[in-house]
Amino acid sequence: MNGICIERRPPFQDDVIRYYGQYVALAVADTFESAKAAADAVVVNYAKEKPNVEDKLTADDDPNEVMTTYGPAKRLQSERGDAAGAFATAPVKLDQTYVTPVETHVPIELQGTTAMWDSDKLTIYEESQAVFNMRGVLAQMFGLPKENVRVITKFVGSGFGSKLWPWTHCALAVAAARQLGKPVKLVLSRRMTFQSAGHRARTQQRVRVGATPEGKLVSLEHDYVCQRSMLESYQENCGEATAFHYSTPNLRVHFGWARRNVGSPSDMRGPGAVPGLYATESAMNELADRLRWIPFSSES
Repeated sequence: MNGICIERRPPFQDDVIRYYGQYVALAVADTFESAKAAADAVVVNYAKEKPNVEDKLTADDDPNEVMTTYGPAKRLQSERGDAAGAFATAPVKLDQTYVTPVETHVPIELQGTTAMWDSDKLTIYEESQAVFNMRGVLAQMFGLPKENVRVITKFVGSGFGSKLWPWTHCALAVAAARQLGKPVKLVLSRRMTFQSAGHRARTQQRVRVGATPEGKLVSLEHDYVCQRSMLESYQENCGEATAFHYSTPNLRVHFGWARRNVGSPSDMRGPGAVPGLYATESAMNELADRLRWIPFSSES
């Protein structure tokens, strides 16, 4: 699809379960109580396999193996000078790994869609942060001209980025409304928002800093790996600010991905730069402590 949709696989496309929270059935009824009872009555049988939900982001996604496994062009984000050589000869060295955990959006207003059809014209009510993108995605998915799709958003009860994209529950509501010929309202439960509407990806970042005894940076290496789903290619761009945030003649930023059996990560409040700066700024703090260099006095 040309439009932006975090999980590009249409719901119910196959019978492979890739993550906890993936939709496997949809129950529609005249009342909320009946729909919930029907959904609770669904029993799903699985052929069990061991999922990959490891917290440590290693194996073929290890940033230390990026050069040999993938080649420098594919995973080299930014480079100037000779960062490795300058680090090797630096009088003061710091080599640390920082990890940021998964963070979930969980806004006050739950994710939900109300969909209705009038012949070949679709109207949905959705708390979207990007109504035009949602219109384009739904038009492509259901084979409609864009002018036949109307997305109405009166208010957004917070989103933090989780409501930028059409999630799979939206497509399910639209498909059910078309099949039934009636309006359908589908709202995620609070529990489901933790699994089925995005999250900030887990990251693992190795930062190597070389400096003079006076605190002048001579080298900075930032190697990071971000978690992603088995389905999508979302990247938590931790190196976004690294290349221009510090004055050093020698710099290298590498990145890698770790595919896991989790729902798709997505944008969340300062995507990429926030966890990336956490790692590099933590390294700067540790370097300052090692140099016993305090940039501000206690009186300032």
